[in-house]
Amino acid sequence: MSTDVPVPPPPGQPAPPPANPRWRRWLLGALAGWAALLLVLTLVSVRRDDPTVREQRSIEQAGPVVDRALGELVAAAGPDVAVELAPRVPDECELTVLREGATLDATVLIRAPEAELPGLLDRIAQRLPAAYRAGVRHSADGSVHVLRADAGEFVAIEGGQAGPGILELTVSTGCRPVSGGPDRRAAAPLPPAEPDPLRVLGALGATEPTPVELVTVGCPGRGRAWTAYAIGRGSSAGPPGALLPRPAGAVVIADTTELYAYRSGPVSVVVESGDGRVRVATTTSCEG
Repeated sequence: MSTDVPVPPPPGQPAPPPANPRWRRWLLGALAGWAALLLVLTLVSVRRDDPTVREQRSIEQAGPVVDRALGELVAAAGPDVAVELAPRVPDECELTVLREGATLDATVLIRAPEAELPGLLDRIAQRLPAAYRAGVRHSADGSVHVLRADAGEFVAIEGGQAGPGILELTVSTGCRPVSGGPDRRAAAPLPPAEPDPLRVLGALGATEPTPVELVTVGCPGRGRAWTAYAIGRGSSAGPPGALLPRPAGAVVIADTTELYAYRSGPVSVVVESGDGRVRVATTTSCEG
């Protein structure tokens, strides 16, 4: 039978300090608490945060990729639909618990007869560059139609039918760091005198028009596409289709008191009325 007997230290050496069980328990408790905190933060980030961009390319670096993808979508929409470039939506996001970032969403709105939307979405996917690997999913009951594509540099394209007679396709950067560098994209040229949303508002009897807002992107190959917006007060003096002249051969997409839209060559005109306001968007698209 053996028993553990403390061994005295060699002559001339001090005895080791006595073990402190309380200190050991405190250390183990602190380590367990830190591990639990990291686990909670990871779970919260996975559930609440959008995926961040691999290799942390900055939001400034994503700008030209977004422009190129928007131009490709405008060109792929074709000549017989009404197109709008919606104002861009930048927003803040959280790259990590301690680091802020930014996202940028840019949307193309495409109006066409309701029955044509599923086929139109297929044609847009087919006309996009092969490198985008665009695909469309149609639900079995025909109620959901979704396009997804990869514009490169971790910029995604996704969207589908957003309402009666309208497709909404959004180019999204995901959450990225902000480098603070200058935006080197060329300044947008001013649109030509026609079509002018202010003159359209005047013809409809709307008052107090807002300043024209311009959204523009480069087209594939050459040229630019742009949308000019303006909003006026008051209801239209009558059905927009009866008040507004349109070029011969124009394709009318919608013609009601709340929504009037047509396409003539590269030009789209969309008029929306409601809540005492009239909104006009005129777009010059990429010429095919």
